[in-house]
Amino acid sequence: MNTHSLVYLLGTVALLAGGCNRSETSAPPPPPTSQSEATTASPASLPLGHPPLDFGQAALPAGHPPLDMSSETLPAEAKAAVGTPQWTVPESWTAGAASSMRVATFNVAGESEQSAEIAVSAFPGDVGGALANINRWRGQLGLGPIKPEDVAGISSPVEAGDIKGTVVNIDAGAKRMLVATMPHAGNSWFFKMTGDAPLVEAQKANFLEFVKSVTF
Repeated sequence: MNTHSLVYLLGTVALLAGGCNRSETSAPPPPPTSQSEATTASPASLPLGHPPLDFGQAALPAGHPPLDMSSETLPAEAKAAVGTPQWTVPESWTAGAASSMRVATFNVAGESEQSAEIAVSAFPGDVGGALANINRWRGQLGLGPIKPEDVAGISSPVEAGDIKGTVVNIDAGAKRMLVATMPHAGNSWFFKMTGDAPLVEAQKANFLEFVKSVTF
């Protein structure tokens, strides 16, 4: 092979090598993962026909099964859209801070820095039923669940006008809770007093009168 042919061959090889290198370095990068892809569960991990779960959204997707209301706390979106009923507030109670989960809040103070809080809330339906509600409240006081046959022993009737409700007494020693439940217009209304046990006992009569004064 003469010198001219050798130079031509080496030039051809260099040109081909340079073309390969350019094709490797200029290949477009894979498309970045979008925010929606990063926050949406993989369809393979969901039941057949289940809509994708967008964890960036607070609301549940359409068709999602009902929330488990037996948990210790309820999500804000579970609250019923209701107005404020009429009632008579005891003179010793003061209005408390507003809350997205409550219709109203009141506070009462006692001796030796004792305190109690009265919370009024409303939720659609029966919110899991009496037993689930009681066990959720017991969990808020650090107590374990009870059995269905134990519900009657801590419950008593209460009436507000023509509405018949139930008052549940939950005693955790130093802390105590009284909860009155009343059904109205497809919702469950809860009037809950929680605080130091001696003060809750001292305010029990006021609490019951408050509940009985409610008109929707």
